[in-house]
Parts: sequence; C-alpha cells; structure tokens
Amino acid sequence: MSTLIRLATLAGPYSGIGALVLGLLHWFFGVSFIGLHIVFGSMVTASLLVAGVVAMTRRDTRSIGALAVLFAPVVPIFGMTQMTILVGGNHWIVRVAHLLVGAGAIALTERIGDRYLKGSARQAGAEAARAA
Repeated sequence: MSTLIRLATLAGPYSGIGALVLGLLHWFFGVSFIGLHIVFGSMVTASLLVAGVVAMTRRDTRSIGALAVLFAPVVPIFGMTQMTILVGGNHWIVRVAHLLVGAGAIALTERIGDRYLKGSARQAGAEAARAA
C-alpha cells in the first residue's frame, strides 16, 4: 500500500505542475493545449483518488482519505463545467477558483502521503520494539 501512496504523491504534484503550466499558458497567452491540460488534471484527480482510497484502509488516515474520495469528483466536474460558469467580465473569478481547486487536490494528495508514511514508520517502529 505504501508503494501506491508513494506513486500518488509523486504523480499528483508533477502532473499538477504540468496542468498549471498549460493552464497559465492558455489563460495569459492564449496558447491552447487544453487536451493535454485535461490529461494532466485527470492524473492529479486519479492520484488524489488512489491516495484517498489507500488512506481509508487505515484508522489514523481514514478521515482524510474519505475527504479525498469526496473531493476527487469535484476537480474534473468543476474543470469541465467552468467555461459555462459566470461567463463574461467576471470569469476570472472562476479561473482563480479552478486554480485553487487543483492546488487543493495536489496539497491534499501530499498531505495524505505524509500522514500515511509517517504512520507506517511509527507502526514499523512499534513492531520492532515489540520484537526486541
């Protein structure tokens, strides 16, 4: 399980950087790689979902895992519908919100990884102490 967490905490942030760069290129310069941006965003969401499901298998990370599983669908739904929300001069608010939702997904994935791996290290230390 810790291998899945490690992969999720690597893939999520790196995919997030890719999505961020492509999103900012589209936003500020009109350079559109939206298809690739969606792929990177999907990888962020998948990483969050995997980390959340794995975290739910342990008591100490169950609540943050449940939060991740509930938040994961929000990322693609908001991303795919953002163009229809608040169309016009105030659409920048939706773009900033989209950026924050993506950043939140990345941060939550990393937080889950930190908590899960620290819990694994604590558990391994306790088992070693019992064996000695």
